[in-house]
Parts: sequence; C-alpha cells; structure tokens
Amino acid sequence: MRPVLLNYYCIAAAVLVGAVAGGLAVRWLRAAGLGVGGWRVVGRAAGVGFVGTVVLAAGGLLITGVDGFTLIHVAYVVGTVGVPLAGGIVLVGARGQARPRVVTAVCVLALAAVPVGVYATYVEPFWLKVDRVELAVPAMLAVEAADGVDGVGGVDGVDGVDERIRIGVLADLQTTGVGDYERDAVERLLGFGPDVVVLPGDLYQFDAAVFDERAPGFARLIERIVGEVPHVYLVSGNTDTVAGLRRIVGGSGARVLDNEIDTFEVRGVPVRVGGTTLFGDEAAARRMAARLVGPDGDDRGRVRILIGHKPDAIELVRATPVDLVIAGHTHGGQVSLPLLGPPLTLSNVPRHIAAGGLHELHGTPIYVSTGVGRERGNAPQLRLGVRPSIGIIDLVPSGGGGLG
Repeated sequence: MRPVLLNYYCIAAAVLVGAVAGGLAVRWLRAAGLGVGGWRVVGRAAGVGFVGTVVLAAGGLLITGVDGFTLIHVAYVVGTVGVPLAGGIVLVGARGQARPRVVTAVCVLALAAVPVGVYATYVEPFWLKVDRVELAVPAMLAVEAADGVDGVGGVDGVDGVDERIRIGVLADLQTTGVGDYERDAVERLLGFGPDVVVLPGDLYQFDAAVFDERAPGFARLIERIVGEVPHVYLVSGNTDTVAGLRRIVGGSGARVLDNEIDTFEVRGVPVRVGGTTLFGDEAAARRMAARLVGPDGDDRGRVRILIGHKPDAIELVRATPVDLVIAGHTHGGQVSLPLLGPPLTLSNVPRHIAAGGLHELHGTPIYVSTGVGRERGNAPQLRLGVRPSIGIIDLVPSGGGGLG
C-alpha cells in the first residue's frame, strides 16, 4: 500500500513543483518593468523547483520512513513530469510576451524529459539482452593434460573433446510476481543450453504476508530450470531470504547455498561451487571461502566458483583467488550516465566493475550481472543506460580464450 501511496504523492509533488515554477516564470517574464533577464528567470525558476523538490521529497519520508530511494523517487518524477510541465507552462503562458531566446531554449529542452522518462520507465526495463563472455580457466587445462588431451590450441579441443563449461546467470529478478517477462528471461537463458545456472540473490521482492500466495509462481520457474539444467544454485540477497528460497526450491533439485559448498563434474571437469549468504554469519562465510580454495590453497585441476549476491563477496577470496566470482545486486547502477557511468552502485568494488560484465579484481575474475529486474518498493521503476540482462559465461581451457 505504501508504494502505491508514494507513487501518487510523487506525481502530485511533481505537478505542484512544475506548476509553481512555471507560473512564477511566466509572471516574471510579464513583469517587463522589473528588468528581469532571461537567465535570471531561468535561475529563479530552477531555484524554486529545487527548493520545492527538497521540501516535498522530505515530506515523502513521512509516508515511507527514512529511505534514500524515496528521495530519488520524488526527484525522478519531478524531473520527468514537473520540469517539462514548467517548460510547457512558460511556452504557452508567455507566448505574447518578449520571451528571451534562452528561456525558449531551456523550455524546449525541458520538454525532452518526457520521452526520456517514458523510455526509462516503460522501454528499457523490459529490453532484455544476453551478455555473453568467455573466460579461460587454467584448472580446465590441467584436467585436459591429466586426461592426455592436447586441447590447448582451441576451445573444442582435439578429437571431438569439448571442455567448455557454460554457466547461465539469472540475477535479480527482484519481482513481486512471475509474469511473461520473467518466464521469457528463463526461456532465453535455457535456449543457450547451460551446464549450470546460478541465481545470485534477490529472486523476489514482496512482503512476507503474501509469500504463500506468490511463492508457487517462483517454484514453477525454478522447476522449469531444473528440468533442463542438472546443476542449479541460489544464494540469498537483500530482498529474499535463505528460508524463503528453500521453501520455493523445495524438492526440485536446485540448491540454496547458505555459506556452503557443493561439488560436481561437467564432462569430467570437477567443479566446486561455494555460495555466501548476505547478512549471514561472517565467520561461516570466511570458513566456506577457505574450504572453497582447497587445502593449503592448492586445488589444481578443479574449477572453483564463488557465488555472492554483492560483488563485495570477492573480499572473501582476496588472499587466495578462485577461478570465478559471480554476483549481482548492483543492477549495473540501474542508471548510467554517458562518460560518468553509474552514479550509484551500493557496492564497495570499483564502479567500472559494479557497472557489470566480466572483470578482474585482486587476481580473481569477477562477473557482475546487470540483473533481470529492477529495484522495487520505494524506488522509481526505471532503467536508463543499463539494460537488464541474462549472463552466459563460457569457461574454456586457458589456451582457448581470455578474460572478457
């Protein structure tokens, strides 16, 4: 109920700010005797809009409580509704006046916020892409050598041997319910025939009171994945819990890793996967990471993968690198500006890493997914400059590819 009330509040706040700023600008332009220039009108109107936005954003906290996403929400709606409204009022209300060119230009620019808002709210959040990367893993080369296979010269090996391991990443669905968009994301991922599927947190985002009603939709989604993929792993994030995920997974065969490790083989290649729990036992997470690396830091011939919701999980293996860390959480910033990148990632890793994709940090390759969904709750429902994605990571012997 609170998010719905906040949405109406944001729209009302935006209309109020836009109407007041635009109306005052028209009044100042009509009062030619005051000698108010174009830039002064723009500056005054912008000042009124800024102060009004700050005051009304603070008022929004009365609805939601202290939450930074509320402030962002109010600012976003004012920017995409209030600002163009003010520009439109000036263009219409000051038609018969000597309107300075700079005022006209600023008002026309303000109207451009409308298509930007429509795109960011209704287009890009659903414009799902497939992010494909390839990573060379020395441990896989060691397995080939142990088997007497000379596969260094190519991804497909020799004599039909193919040591490629394909990992599908389905991060941050972060939805209140499973719909066509989420099902399409799963089907697109399964179409690539992954050997392993990883869901690194924030599978759902809804109140515990409606869990029993909505969990079955997520359970069917997991069952669909398990029906095609033999190895499926989940870890908890900010909006879901270990207990909730385990109820959803049930007896499907998927596994929720709560600072735990699982080991399996893919075409003769041993794989060890560890999953860390967000907001869990830090000591247990560090013990798990130590076991993941192997005795005395030596686990040659075995691919080691750490799954964490936040990219910050890489700190667990800073001293003893693994073959790959997989994370989500950042949504690529959800907004990314040209030349500047994402202003906000809510992660301590460098911004270019939090922005998404395959990188290397502390000697360990790390893949950060931009996620399938978007922040819910009090946050504005948008993406701008950061399309949602499913990830396809191909692990190959070190002679067959490279980082990225």
